[in-house]
Amino acid sequence: MNFPTHVMFGIVLGAVFFGKPEIMLLLGIGAAIPDLDREYAFLSKESFSRRQVHRAFCHNFLFLGAVYLINPFLGIGAFSHSLLDALTTARDRGVEWLYPFTRLVHKAVYDYNGNRMPLDPDHKIYLLQNELPVLTKLTTKDLQPGTQTKPWRRTYGPALSGRLFDQGIFIGSVGITLLLIIFSALGLQQFVDLKTPVDLPFAIPLVIGALGVIINFIGGEIDRKQLAKNFKPEKFYKVLFYFSVGMIVFALILAGVMNPQVVYSTASEIPYIAAGAALVALISLVMLKVRSSKPLPTDPTKEPVIV
Repeated sequence: MNFPTHVMFGIVLGAVFFGKPEIMLLLGIGAAIPDLDREYAFLSKESFSRRQVHRAFCHNFLFLGAVYLINPFLGIGAFSHSLLDALTTARDRGVEWLYPFTRLVHKAVYDYNGNRMPLDPDHKIYLLQNELPVLTKLTTKDLQPGTQTKPWRRTYGPALSGRLFDQGIFIGSVGITLLLIIFSALGLQQFVDLKTPVDLPFAIPLVIGALGVIINFIGGEIDRKQLAKNFKPEKFYKVLFYFSVGMIVFALILAGVMNPQVVYSTASEIPYIAAGAALVALISLVMLKVRSSKPLPTDPTKEPVIV
């Protein structure tokens, strides 16, 4: 989905379910965050292509959970972004929800034609099937099938970015948001709270963070389009990128300093979250170790461990 669609979808979610301007902005900013994994200065073009980080590095459940810990509304907005992207076809890369864990598995049981492949004794854990060429033939080169096949790591949908579904979500989100604001301003129905005074300790970091996100995408898009035309990357755009990331980090730190009660509340929950994550990781490692220690099946009708 296009960037404005993601942002407006996050804003309309905030208007419909929460009715607070600050929450609407938080969801809008959160909906922009996952696209920070585009080819924006932090990776070379070759490395970006080889690692396939877009729609993976910042679109997965692990990253979304980390954003949610920073702020629940940012996390909800980020999740809405990945959810919309998961509805797009392989041309737009879909979404790799389980990154980076899916990168730990390098083999599939079946090829893209559905034929069972020989099992490799060096690999005990497999994905079910390799990518289908018919799905990826129109996508970017790094996802297209080549000499080395790839396991099917991503989820795809029927929608195309910039087409009817994308445009419909954007126009519909703008229309609904405007209607709710107009009805609230005219006093017909209080959908959006327009009377509560601005909370400066909340608003100042929010504005700085939003500016950082905007600068990041503007500079990144210019840099990306230049690289697509085989121009050499300019240092100015790399500096702009790191400056924008610095603004975002500064906004987060400032928000913590100006709103210590939120930091204390979140910090009090971290030990429980860490304990739960450690328990899940430990159980998963033990199960994988036990299952992967078993010999590969010699009967072609039986399957190895599939994740």
